[in-house]
Amino acid sequence: MKRRENQNQPKNEIPIVIKAKEILSGIDIPYIVLAGNHDARSGGLSLFEEYLGPLNGVQEFGDAVVIHVNSAVEDKDQGRVGMVKFNLMRRALNDCSEKLIKILAIHHHVIPIPMAGRERNVLYNAGDMLDLILKEDVDLVLSGHRHYPNIYQIESTVFINAGTTSATKTRYGDVNSYNVIDIEESTRKVKTIRIDGKTQQYSFPKREKRVFSDLGDRKFKAVQIANTLISDSRAFLKRNFTNAMDTIKELEPDLMVHCGGIVKEGIARDYDEAVSYLTELKFPIVYTPAGRDVNYLGYYLFPTYFGAIDQRYSNGKILFQGVSSAEYDSQEGIVGSSQRKVLLRKLQSSEDLKAVFIHHNVLPIPHSREKGLLEDSGDLLRQLADAQIDLVLTGTSSHPFAARVENTIVVNANSLSSVYQRSIFGNSFNIIDIYEEAIAVFEINSLWGRRRLLGIWERNRKSDHS
Repeated sequence: MKRRENQNQPKNEIPIVIKAKEILSGIDIPYIVLAGNHDARSGGLSLFEEYLGPLNGVQEFGDAVVIHVNSAVEDKDQGRVGMVKFNLMRRALNDCSEKLIKILAIHHHVIPIPMAGRERNVLYNAGDMLDLILKEDVDLVLSGHRHYPNIYQIESTVFINAGTTSATKTRYGDVNSYNVIDIEESTRKVKTIRIDGKTQQYSFPKREKRVFSDLGDRKFKAVQIANTLISDSRAFLKRNFTNAMDTIKELEPDLMVHCGGIVKEGIARDYDEAVSYLTELKFPIVYTPAGRDVNYLGYYLFPTYFGAIDQRYSNGKILFQGVSSAEYDSQEGIVGSSQRKVLLRKLQSSEDLKAVFIHHNVLPIPHSREKGLLEDSGDLLRQLADAQIDLVLTGTSSHPFAARVENTIVVNANSLSSVYQRSIFGNSFNIIDIYEEAIAVFEINSLWGRRRLLGIWERNRKSDHS
């Protein structure tokens, strides 16, 4: 009888690691090697550290500092940066705050990648990573997990994901590629070079924080809310809701956008109660559902009580277009390729400012594990940014957050009146003031009406990179 080979034989055999060391030793310039999820199989992280170098570290090169942290977890595709490594990054960025160039290198991507399939193995704490990176004004974030090259400028940070240089597992019919990055005092230039000879070049000017002295006339005021969870259960904080509505009435908005989580469950009793609270408001409201809004009878009740699933508001100059990401009995969301095509066609209209509202987040949110991220967030975010959509409003993960991706401002709303929220500021909603020259986003506490600024961004429809 023929002997079967052991199917569970470790993939990370020592000879392979030695071969990798031999290949890399031929590089005659300083280099840093990071472990990926494949390197972490079968005890591979220990072999990696023994033969290829430290998993985490800080290296200074004149006016530049490179911080590299291991995001690979033993025998998992998902990534995680634990508290020890998070504190290492925070200390290094603080100690090197005077450096002209600050670079963070990590295997797993922080920002969702297009053309790479379902977004299922993002960093567990990508939102906290993104928050730290933006607060510390990191110049470059380098990653490589998803086998497809992609580049974003978010605020003043350029996020660069590499394709695969030599593996057969490419994505979207792409070929092997690598990136060359040229850093100048005021500009970051990136060239993606493919083995078939095709290249793509990008130039990102370093964005300086701007002080606005004159925003121009205010053109529009929108209120963004999410996760009201209206019901007769303890999950619904009635006082927070009624106080927030009183504040909103005083603000006299032109539009209120509800980014999902209208009711606690998709049952008639909760919908009846929601209608009794929301129909008394005298300004336009548009809704998009969360998973809980469409569970049970929700797919019937939502259009019966609130209208079309994909809702739209336009005054001729400003457009808010909704797109549903909700799935039956699931916290996860997806838009899908067909629905994305329909959405982009709807956005080909004549309004001066265009916004999309959706329940699930397209950027990772601080203080939450990434389970509310849209499954096709990489594709949707890329398409909306390329189309230079002015605003994307989301409403999951129960924590406020706002950042500019290219020229698109992405704003996530906290829970307005649910016990399930993650902000020390308390339950809240957002005010989005659209001026001639800028867009300002404020968070307002639901119970007490306290206000804090989430950000002000210049309105700019022109692309900053070529």
